[in-house]
Amino acid sequence: MANFVTLRRNYGSQYDLVSDSRLYQNILETVGNTPLVKLNSIPKRHGLSCDIFAKCEFLNPAGSVKDRLGVAIVEDAKKVGAIKPNSEFVAPSSGNSGIGIALTAAIMDKKCTIVMHEKNSNEKVDALRLLGANVLKLKSGVTETVRKIKENNPDEVVLLNQFVNHVNPRVHYDSTGQEIINALDKVDMFVAGAGSGGTISGAGLKLKDHNPDCIVVAADPVGSITINPLNKRQPSLVEGVGAHDQRELIVMDPSVVDHVEVINDQESFLMARELAKTEGLLCGGSSGLAVAAAIKAAKALNIGAGKRVVVVLPDGIRNYMTKFVSDQWMEAHLFMDPPQRSMWWWKQPISLITLRHKYPKIHTKYTCTQALALMENVNIAAVINEKGHFIGAVTKDSLRNFATNPTKLPDTTTEEFDFNDPVTKHLVLGTYKLALNGEKGVPTIGLLSRVLDITPFVVIGYNGEENDSSYFIYKDIITGDEVLDYIHKRKNTKY
Repeated sequence: MANFVTLRRNYGSQYDLVSDSRLYQNILETVGNTPLVKLNSIPKRHGLSCDIFAKCEFLNPAGSVKDRLGVAIVEDAKKVGAIKPNSEFVAPSSGNSGIGIALTAAIMDKKCTIVMHEKNSNEKVDALRLLGANVLKLKSGVTETVRKIKENNPDEVVLLNQFVNHVNPRVHYDSTGQEIINALDKVDMFVAGAGSGGTISGAGLKLKDHNPDCIVVAADPVGSITINPLNKRQPSLVEGVGAHDQRELIVMDPSVVDHVEVINDQESFLMARELAKTEGLLCGGSSGLAVAAAIKAAKALNIGAGKRVVVVLPDGIRNYMTKFVSDQWMEAHLFMDPPQRSMWWWKQPISLITLRHKYPKIHTKYTCTQALALMENVNIAAVINEKGHFIGAVTKDSLRNFATNPTKLPDTTTEEFDFNDPVTKHLVLGTYKLALNGEKGVPTIGLLSRVLDITPFVVIGYNGEENDSSYFIYKDIITGDEVLDYIHKRKNTKY
């Protein structure tokens, strides 16, 4: 068999790979100039004849479009003399802008604190801490906490707030938008998600300045008020896009937007998975949201053959390995059906399972000390409000986690855990629920077992709705022990 050297001499290179021989002084110099990649499969699969190009911002060095902002916002602070030798950076973030700023801080050898909402993935937190940042993950009050940190140390703290700093849209006007023009010249439709609004406002305006007929489409998750402040607010599992507070929309320029497509969580995550499977693009849920919006907008606006559509793919899958990348996570949220398996118990309803334990119900007004007293013989308790609605769950291990990993503001002494805190302040994050009256009927033991692959317990109950507000009525908690007991004890009877 001929070796590689012989083949190379006889046939030359079989692969036309782009070679980049430039030398970079540090990783920040590689930010931007991301590839613009044509989608070959997805447009056809969805009945479109236009050309769709993906601006692959997830290929920035720290993994997202926010790397551009991280470099630009720090450079701007340097230009105005805000950064001193003893300065430290503080920023509110949904994760990606924080990672971009933390990357820049690491290269500059500066301290950095990122304040974020608890819904954001643990992968983002781990990446931030790996870059040397201090991370505060809060249930609420991100903006207020950032201000407090600045007020406590006004001389050293440099506040880098993407939501109010006009460097945010400007960097996309100067770089992202210009790169698209350099690659394609005329763009007929531009699609981007709107979080802070910097990307769509800046790059969208640049493309309109170059071609006034360019249609700018905002991809917005259900429940966001980014474009329409009168929308009914509701949480979304897609991270980094959408807004629920008008105070966060200072740099967003709605006048740039010509059309809006509202995309739900299921559409977003299924499209992100389709991008990986059919185009080889390993991108996040907000990228799926943007492409789903592009498909809908192209159909609604009759964007046909010969037209060019550009979609921004903001970040990659690194931040979501335990979320939509996981089949079980998708099944737990009913975004996908569980696999078909032949075990005798797989399709049986979960109502047949006999529960081993009766877990206590704790009122929202209870303290952690009171909760622990009721959990003497079990590890889990359900937290219920005065209407009987399920608010969350608490476990001894979650309380241990909060007690041993307290939230600490910069330059403050770590505080001991206060067991007199209301139990609602320390709920288990991301509790999984299955409704006996769900849209797909009574859940099966197969589905339950799949969810238990990724969580130690599942809350069982009933969905309810009142005055356009959804709630969940608690019934039971099931762990893997009960499932195993059912399979083992009934293996000969096969109910």
